[in-house]
Amino acid sequence: MKHSILEDPRYRHIAEPKSILFQIFSFLFDLYANTILTFYTPVKVLGREHIPKDKPFIFVSNHNSHMDIAVLAYSTRMGYEKFGFLAAKDYWFDNNFRRKFFKYLINLIPISRKQNLESLDLEDTMTLSKAFMKLGNNIIIFPEGSRGSPGETQRFRKGAIKFSMGLNVPILPAVIVGTEKAWPKGNAWMQSVPITVKVLPPIDPVKAEGLTESEYNKTLSTETKKLESIIIKTLKELENSASSEKL
Repeated sequence: MKHSILEDPRYRHIAEPKSILFQIFSFLFDLYANTILTFYTPVKVLGREHIPKDKPFIFVSNHNSHMDIAVLAYSTRMGYEKFGFLAAKDYWFDNNFRRKFFKYLINLIPISRKQNLESLDLEDTMTLSKAFMKLGNNIIIFPEGSRGSPGETQRFRKGAIKFSMGLNVPILPAVIVGTEKAWPKGNAWMQSVPITVKVLPPIDPVKAEGLTESEYNKTLSTETKKLESIIIKTLKELENSASSEKL
């Protein structure tokens, strides 16, 4: 009989209320991030009215900088501790020191990128994500998978849509402009550059019940392309607007 992933001592903290130590760190990080994002790299937030206030969501955006997670959390005014992030199990959880240390600093949810005897099923990651969101939390997913080079958008992967359908929660799309200049990939330090975040209307999850495997896979592809199109279109609009203001 397979034990619930929620009973595994390596992961059960994900589904439990946060420790005092975690709350203290989150408060200090929020204080630091809010100071930076208010005064040094001032963030302007558009569309804040679209942020759901009474239900969890998956926050997705383009991704060009280490700053993007902090910028998205800042844009909601909810605080850093209300967001979790999918993280490679083999790197973040299989190392005992890394797992025990970072569980007090950041909400990481394991996902396997290598298939072996120690791999987690996607169902396990979904179970942990669902339990985490039941506590009133949200998840950030970057559909590109990793940071792109400044000014470049990589092809979107299907993970965000897959989790939206599997967890039955909406996707909240957003577009970030400026972090690729404030702290681009490869730079060691942040630069004082203004940042804009535009939050778009939520996208309700597509119901997976009753779909054949072929229909399900087609839905994943279609919805991912729609999401990519929405974000790229808005990104170009914001970039064009910023260029016009400089003229």
